[in-house]
Amino acid sequence: MLEKEAVNRFVMAKSHLLSGTKLDSAGAVLRDLAALDANNLDDAYYSMYLRVKRFDVEAFEKGLYRGNSMARVKGLKNYMQIVPQECLPAVFTLSKKDREAAARNLLSTWGIPDDEYRKVGSKLLEELDAKEKTLVQLKKGLTTVSREIVKKRKEKAMNVSVIAQAMQDRWILLRGGIGIRPGENPGRFSAFKNRFNLKLDMDVNEALSLLAKRYVKTCGPVGAEDLAWWAGVTVNEASRALGSLDNVETVEIEGAGGRYFIDKRDIGLIGEAFKEPSVLFLPRDDPYVKAYYNDARFVPGGRDIMTKFGESKSVVLVNGTAWGTWSLEIDHMSDVCRIEWFGGHPEVPEELAEAAAQDAGRFYTGGTVEVRPNT
Repeated sequence: MLEKEAVNRFVMAKSHLLSGTKLDSAGAVLRDLAALDANNLDDAYYSMYLRVKRFDVEAFEKGLYRGNSMARVKGLKNYMQIVPQECLPAVFTLSKKDREAAARNLLSTWGIPDDEYRKVGSKLLEELDAKEKTLVQLKKGLTTVSREIVKKRKEKAMNVSVIAQAMQDRWILLRGGIGIRPGENPGRFSAFKNRFNLKLDMDVNEALSLLAKRYVKTCGPVGAEDLAWWAGVTVNEASRALGSLDNVETVEIEGAGGRYFIDKRDIGLIGEAFKEPSVLFLPRDDPYVKAYYNDARFVPGGRDIMTKFGESKSVVLVNGTAWGTWSLEIDHMSDVCRIEWFGGHPEVPEELAEAAAQDAGRFYTGGTVEVRPNT
């Protein structure tokens, strides 16, 4: 039986969230994570910032949009994710069914037949020709095949826009680009094949096994429900994948019922709980929270840190446990960080909470913030 807080400290260390565990490069962190949710780029970048000794946003975006070491794609569970190059085939394979369903539903909803999709899609790739272009630029170059579509609810769209979205779902097109400021998405399209020379399709079981191995190493101890939630597969599929892994043992965690899988080499690394108080502000959809279905290890009973859309909230970690949420807002032209502590939270040194809030504030706003706790 493993002590809950000791496991939390161990997982935070593996996730490079503790002092002395941060890595030199964002690329190394990303390879550990295998896939980082990035529906919101600012939040994804803050997750990286917390794990890297010196996070250079501009350099990271050059790698993300100009290099071939990573890509921002529609990934697991139809989330936009930043995925390292070596994991792209596995993520492509596991997410293919959901992405294809989304693309077909999109085309059907707008009444675009397969022959029109193929014709316009071919012209789109010709128009891009190893370049990056916005939708406006693409539409100007495709006037001979573009048309306006009106749905029953009188919604309007151009077929080029809809088809480009379907091609993004299918990993034929990438969307993004370097904007005027870090995190700004100019919405330019480019062809996936012009950046990556990869064979994407692989055996589904092999893909799940590959990602399960990385997931256990990075996030373990984890349960079958956790892997199913993270990868978007069934619990039975997750159980089979975990059961097939070598060098894995099962353990129990105090106060968190169930059976958890962990790399055998990691069991001896789980040491003591926190000797000194640790306070950390995590952004929405951070993997320390978002990667798990069973959150009993790091969420107090009766508290909910997930939204109805399946996203995790911005949380305040105290010794690895989510004891509150936080948000940034503007009040009378001033940037304010509001902290909503949960009832029963442990005593937290004011200077630690202030420092963590200011760190988050500087990242998102570029300056200092006024910290307003609810207690």
